[in-house]
Formats: sequence, structure tokens, C-alpha cells
Amino acid sequence: MAQWQINLAVVCEPYWVPAQPHWLGDLDGTVAIVKGNTTGPSLSLVERGSGYVVAACGEYVLVGTYFSPNRSLAEFEIFLDDVRAAVCRQSPRAVIVLGDFNAKSRAWGNPTTDARGRAVQAWALLSGLSLLNRGNANTCVRLSGGSVVDLSFASPAVARGVTDWRVEEEVETLSDHNYIRFAVSSPSSAADPPRGSSKFPRWALSQLDVELAREAAIVQRWASQGEDGEGTSVEELAGRFRRSLTDVCDAAMPRARRCPRQRRAVYWWSSEIADLRAASMRARRLYVRCRRRNGVDPALETELQNAYRQAKKTLQLAISRAKDVGREELLAGLNRDPWGRPYRVARNKLRGRGAPVTETMPPDLLERTVSALFPHRPAHVPPAMASSSSNELEASIPLISEAEMDVALVRLRARRTAPGPDGVPGRVLSIALEYLRGRLRALFDKCLSTGQFPKPWKTGRLCLLRKEGRPSDSPSAYRPIVLLDETAKMFEKILASRLVQHLEEAGPGLSEAQFGFRAGRSTLDALNALRALSAEAVASGDVLLATSLDIANAFNSLPVETIAEALKYHRVPHYLRRLLEAYLRDREVLWEGGDGRLYRRRVGCGVPQGSVLGPTLWNVGFDWLLRASLPPGLSVICYADDTLITARGKNFEEAARLAQVGAAIAVDRIELLGLRVSVSKTEALLFHGPRRGPPRGARIVVQGTEVVIRPHMKYLGLTLDGRWSFGPHFAQLAPRLENAAAALGRLLPNVGGPGSPCRRLYAGVVRSMALYGAPVWVDALTARNKILLRRPQRIIAVRAVRGYRTVSWTAATLLAGDPPWELQAEVLAEVYRYRSSLRARGQVPSADQTGKIRALAQRALIDRWQVDLGSPVAGSVTVDAIRPHLKRWVERRHGVLTFRLTQVLTGHGCFGKYLHQIPRREATPSCHECGAPIDSACHTLEECAAWGPQRHDLVAEIGGDLSLSTVVRRMLDNERCWSAVASFCENVMSLKEAAERAREANAHADSIRRRRSGGRRRRYALVPPPP
Repeated sequence: MAQWQINLAVVCEPYWVPAQPHWLGDLDGTVAIVKGNTTGPSLSLVERGSGYVVAACGEYVLVGTYFSPNRSLAEFEIFLDDVRAAVCRQSPRAVIVLGDFNAKSRAWGNPTTDARGRAVQAWALLSGLSLLNRGNANTCVRLSGGSVVDLSFASPAVARGVTDWRVEEEVETLSDHNYIRFAVSSPSSAADPPRGSSKFPRWALSQLDVELAREAAIVQRWASQGEDGEGTSVEELAGRFRRSLTDVCDAAMPRARRCPRQRRAVYWWSSEIADLRAASMRARRLYVRCRRRNGVDPALETELQNAYRQAKKTLQLAISRAKDVGREELLAGLNRDPWGRPYRVARNKLRGRGAPVTETMPPDLLERTVSALFPHRPAHVPPAMASSSSNELEASIPLISEAEMDVALVRLRARRTAPGPDGVPGRVLSIALEYLRGRLRALFDKCLSTGQFPKPWKTGRLCLLRKEGRPSDSPSAYRPIVLLDETAKMFEKILASRLVQHLEEAGPGLSEAQFGFRAGRSTLDALNALRALSAEAVASGDVLLATSLDIANAFNSLPVETIAEALKYHRVPHYLRRLLEAYLRDREVLWEGGDGRLYRRRVGCGVPQGSVLGPTLWNVGFDWLLRASLPPGLSVICYADDTLITARGKNFEEAARLAQVGAAIAVDRIELLGLRVSVSKTEALLFHGPRRGPPRGARIVVQGTEVVIRPHMKYLGLTLDGRWSFGPHFAQLAPRLENAAAALGRLLPNVGGPGSPCRRLYAGVVRSMALYGAPVWVDALTARNKILLRRPQRIIAVRAVRGYRTVSWTAATLLAGDPPWELQAEVLAEVYRYRSSLRARGQVPSADQTGKIRALAQRALIDRWQVDLGSPVAGSVTVDAIRPHLKRWVERRHGVLTFRLTQVLTGHGCFGKYLHQIPRREATPSCHECGAPIDSACHTLEECAAWGPQRHDLVAEIGGDLSLSTVVRRMLDNERCWSAVASFCENVMSLKEAAERAREANAHADSIRRRRSGGRRRRYALVPPPP
């Protein structure tokens, strides 16, 4: 695709369909649509079924199909009906259908027509599609002959624009099928204009010369002396400071230029493979041309066929070896950068280097999206919140202090965010402020004294992020991010700190029901507040009905007038209120369109996206809702814009009536604030005791819309149910954890790959996903929930310790030093309870105090884990060896586990006992080296005579007691003993593995021992082992 610059392709029978945005597959994984380039319209899923997938890309709808030749005609006709229905649902859009139908007809070049061919002809006629195939070149070529089974159809309007349809017969595909290529052109699909330099300046930060940046900043400080007089406006001062930063960037690093995207070769490509591919294509071309002569020279045809098969096989082997080498290099690179490209691919976080979304979207869709995300509304009259006496002028305005500048600078250095419209990176700004600090501070002071916020600092660059699972032609499918200048965000940080300080110390402060965007509060606090309400109700024999309200486009829709009125209510100092009101006026967003032009839109409402002040201003403006006087039994819990209304009643009917009243009050007040509730997204859940659940079909009415009472509800990242059992939560979480563990596990091979630090880091990634919300659900860990947690923990732990996949959960977690996640959840809950108790008394927990509590909880965890290991269900060999030294094992600072050391510590490896009992590849558990009746890890370590020399060296280092528990104790003593044991295991186990491979390769060996494709081994696995 890269070589021919293909935009879209349909792939039939792929090995697998990657979970990437540019790959879309059907339900069975038999066909996929692939977007080849990163420019142009994005690829979005329309629908998928068994054997077909429908995707939209710009003005076209592409349908990929595949139907197996081994299925019946009746099934084929049902399949065609499903595809025709999918095509008809896209009318009148331009549709292209491509795929392997495995149907033959004279209409597309076959010598005969079969039943499937007649069915396809009738299907195309009913669907209103035109056949694109031209000529009679075979699309599928086998040794037994060829056929035309890969078909192309399109709606008539598209068919008229199809050019150069052809079968690439002489191009090597390493498959039985040939490539098919064609071009589609229409009056509305003009070529993309060449992308020139971006309208937003950018610099190559990787080439930053720090010394040059400092020198340029000194020059700017010297050149600006005397220019910033008293009569200079803040607009002019801000413009000059921006130009100074631009000059510093130009002096310290080159500008990043937007060059035409070069085709990147796949990671395994090389000149050697290019030569082998050319040779294979040359052999294929000679063979195909000879076959066209219809057997004129059979001997020559056979010779050319053999030559082609040999060239093809050589190419395949070279590609396979190159992939192995490339993969090893990629995985080895994880030691330097654990979050690099392999990790992003595994976690489906790799983003293409193509043009921004705003440059690839159709202009009309882009206009609709921006208009919906940043609506223009008439002036709003907010509800009266403040008394007339709240407008008092201050005698003096506090100027910016050095401490405030220091705090803002620390945040600037710590963050690594994309720059705003000026393109100046935060790192360069922090360097420049070593010499321009006084100048910027004077500019901040002038903004405070004049009550003006510079226009350049109120202009942001718009970036749109695509949301998964939404139709691409809907504005709701895009999330807006507005990038602001780093200088502006520094000033916002100072203003936000002053605003928060006023709310907390002078007040009136924010409602206690607001948990979002506030220091010391989190989603856990909101969830525990809800749980406390439900627990109190259930303990009294009542029920609690929770109704979640969704506010449409909340942060972009809150009127400026509402925020201004709220600032008055909270008695924000006049100077700060005046500056914030100026900050909210005349804001703009900029973006670069696909034609290279710069577009702008005025933002008249909402809190600024991507700003530092935005979250705090949202809390201030939304606080009026949370101060509403509610009837007894009603309460509100809010996290940012997630609003939850709770109603307590003696039974469901009473709670439902109260919930409808509460929802009506909340909706009315939300609308008075200038916002709108999306009723279609409203959810409700009843918390109740035993036998107090809602009646079948229970529902409430919110704004005239019926809302069904659901058995569970997603709230703040947890799936809640009416009994706080968290069964649905873990049922939904477990597959995600297992997929994440399996994806990261593919980056952690047993031999080679990244080292122990990276493996522990990836295990921590999965663990953090699993333990989110632990203080809330830790008391509900039933036996089933624990099993659901242990499965993914075992998967990632086995990969972390380089173990066989048959290693038990107990042994894998013990070797990894990763205590059971249910025990770690209790540690998190204990720390959370401690911090919450201090905050409830008005104290702020320090890092040292929290660390001490966490250390105590960790020690208690180790003690409990050691007790639990006293009666292991599996992995007893590993447990008996490590349990006596558990604390030392977990806290050790030396020694890494290797593949062969793990085999000895687990007993799962190249041992007769293991191969006999688990994979069933040995008829007896005896030792092939010395003839002992049982070949186990302990036998290999202590007794087997074949390894006398290796054992002699080991004994000389760690002593004569080679019981596994003693060996582990000596390994923990120092690095030298650990290395001696690891060396013994490496030498002995590598020799045992070589001998096992030789036995597998022996044609006269027992059939169950020989390496096979797996069918016979699976059948043998069903037979019980001999006594």
C-alpha cells in the first residue's frame, strides 16, 4: 500500500485484524478494510456482520466481503441478503463493494457460471450495483488452475468514475490471490492541495541548544530595556513578549518544517529482501507467461514453476528471519523507553503522524462540528445570586509575588504539553524566564492593575480528538481541546490559586457536594458519599434511588453571564473579578483547514477548554445548582458536571415520586444557569436491602421522558449495582484486564525482551487498572470477584517472571513479588481511610505521615500473605521454597529471574515429571539423563548424576545443602550467590532443552513426544495418564 500509495484496501482472510483505528474488521475476522495513508478523511465503522464490514471514508462507503467456498448455497444466499440490506441502508451515498465471493460466472471472466455466480448476478441487479471487473485475468491462481472469484461492484455514479481497473498478475503477493487495483475519481474528490508550512509556528525541540537559548534571552532582556514604558498597553506588551520568545526559539533551534510525508518501510524491510522480492517477481513473471501458452512446453513450465516456488520460499524465509530480528530489537528497546512504540501499539495508543483532524475533515462537517461544540447564543440572564452589597472596591491590588512566580514556574517545568498558537514550548519559556522573569512579572502586574487580559492569551488553537464508537459525521464524535500559550497558562495558574484561596479562606465557598476539580477530593470521595447515603437508608429499612443527569456539552455551554454573577455571589475581590470577566470576553479558537487557510471562531460562552482557570470557573458557575433548597430525603452529589440526584423513601414508589421532584428541581435550575440536560442519557439505579428491589419494568419520568430503573449503572468509572456487590463491575472489568495483560505480555517473551524493571512496570499498569476504586469495593470482594481479579494478575505475573503459561497464580505472583490484588486493595483502602479521617478533622495529611501508614499496611499485608500461603492449592514447590523468606524476597534489591531459573523454582519446564503430568509429552516421569524414576526440579538440582560438574561449582559457592528453600535463602544473601544459582540453571536447563529437542526431532521416537502441529497432541491430552 505504501509503494503504490493506496488510500483504501480490502483484505480477505487476514491473519488477524489489529485493534488500530485504520483497521476495521467483520465479526468473524475474515475480512477487513484498511486505510493506507494518514491524510484525507478518517475511516469510520458504519456496521459489521458475519463476513462483511461497512465503513465510511469521506463521501464513499466501502463494503468488504468474504464468503468461504466450503459453505452451502443456502447460507450464501442469506449472506447476500444481509450484504444487500447493508448496502441499501447507505443509499443514496456512493457505495463500493469489494471482496472474495468465491462465485464464478462468465460475466466476470470465468469459463462457466455456477449457482453462486447466478446468485451474485441477481444480487447485484437487486442492489443496483455495477460490476467493475474487466477482462478475464485470474484473481486466484493455484497449481490446479485459476479462477475469477474476487469481485468489485459500485453504485452507478461511482462506477462511471472508476479508471484503470486491473489485476496485478506479475506482482508477488505470497498468496494464492492476486492484487486488484483501481482508481476512483469524481468532480467532488479533487486532489488534496499540497500542504505548505503550517500557520502555527513550531520548532524542533529535540534540537534545542540550551546555551543559545540563554544567550538569546540575555539579548532580549538587554534589547527591551526602556521599551516597556508606563503608557504601553498590555496588548502591546504581550505582543512584544511573544515576539521575544519567538526570537529566542529561532536562535536556539530550527523550525519544524512540514515536509511531504515520506513512505516508511516496515520495520523488517531491507535491501536484501528487496532483491529477493525482485527475484521472486521475476520468476513469477516468467512462470505466468509460460502458462499462458497453454502447455506448449510442459518441461519448461515445470522448470519455471519449481524455480518460482523456490524463489518464493526463499523470500518467505528471509522475511520471517527479518521479522524475528526486528522484533527482538524493538523489544530490547523497551529497556530504554518502556512507553515507546511497541507499548503504544500493544495498548492501542499509537497515533499516526498524519495531518490534524481539522485538516482532513470535509469543510461542511468541520463547520457543523465547530458550531455545535462552540455554540453562539444570545445574552443570557442568569438567576440572581448576589446581594447588591457584594460589589465593594479594594483599596489596593496585591501584585504578583516571587513565591507565586516560583509556584507557576515549577508547574511549567514539570509539565510537557503541546504549545499554543505561538508554538513556544514550556521548556524554552522556563529557560527564557531566567533572564526575562522581571519583564513578565511586570506584565502580569499591569494586567492586574488595569483589569485587562491580553487578546493573544485568550486565543487558542483548536484540536479535535475522535471519540471511539460514534459516527464520524456527527459532531458528538469529536472532543475539542484548545491549546493556549504557555505564558497565558502561567498567569492563569496564579489567578486560579488566588481564586481558590479566596473561596477556601474568605468565601462564600463551594458546596460540599462538589467533588470535582478540588484539591484533596476525588472520585472516591464522591462514590463513598453515595455509598454512605445508601448504607444509612438501607440500615433503616428504606431504599435510595439515584438518578444521574447528563448535561449536554456542559463546559462549552455555561454562559459567561452566569459565571460573572456567581463571582459576585462568592464575593471575589473586585480586581480579580474584573480581570476574570475580561478573561472570559472576546475569546477565539483558531484552526487550520484542509486548504491551508487559518479559520477562527468567536467563543461567547463556556469555560475555556484546555485552560488552568476553566475547571475552577466551572465549579463557581455551577455551584448555584448545588445550593438549592431540597425537600427532605433529597440530596445532590456532583463531580464536575456529573450530577447525581438521590431520593430516599420507605419503598420504591415513595423514592420514585421524590426522585421525580428532585430531578425536576435540578433540571429547572440547570436550565436557569443556561445549560441543557440530555434526558436520553439519564440513568437511574435503586439501592436497596434484601427483597426490596424495584418492581419489574420500574421507571421514573424526567422532563416527560421515561427512564428505566436499571440493575446497574456506570458512575465515575465504576459499575454500581443496587446491593453494592460489584459483580457487574468485575464482570466488565475482567475482560479488559485480561486483554491488557495479554497485549502487554506479548512484549515480554521468556527469552530476551525487556528486563525486570520494564516487566514490573507493565505489571503495575495492569494492577493500577484493576485497583481503581479499591477503597469503595474492597469490602465487596466475594470469592467470585477474587477469581475475576486473579486471572489477569496471573497472566501478567507469568510474563513478568518469564514462566511457562502453566505456572499457577500462587507461584507466579510469589515469584513476581506481587501480593494478591485483593490484599493490595486493602492497603489502598487503609491509606484512604487514614487520609479521609484527617481531612474530616480539618487537617491536611502530609506525605511523611501517609508514607508511614502505607508502610505499616504493607507489613501487615506481607504477614497476611504469608499466612495465606500456608495452605496453597497449587504451586506448592515454589511456596515451600520462598514462603520462609517472603519478606526478604519481596524487598530484595538484587537478582533477576531468568527463563531457566524460573523453571527450576516452579518445576514447570523441561523435566520429565512436568512433561508427563501437564503437557503429556512423556509416557513416564523418569529422568532421561540418569534413569531415576522421577525427573523433577529438585532431582535436577540435588541428585541427578549427569550434572555433577555443574553442581560441584554451585556447592563451592553456596554450600552443600541444595534443598530449594536453602538455595533461595542463599540467593537472597548476596548477588554472587544469586548469580551462581542462575548460572547453574542456565547451563543445566539449556542442555536438557537441547536433549528434548533432539528427542522431538527423532523420527523413531514415541509419537506423543515428536513435535507436531498439535492435533495429535490435543487428542492424546484427552487420555488419562497411565497409573
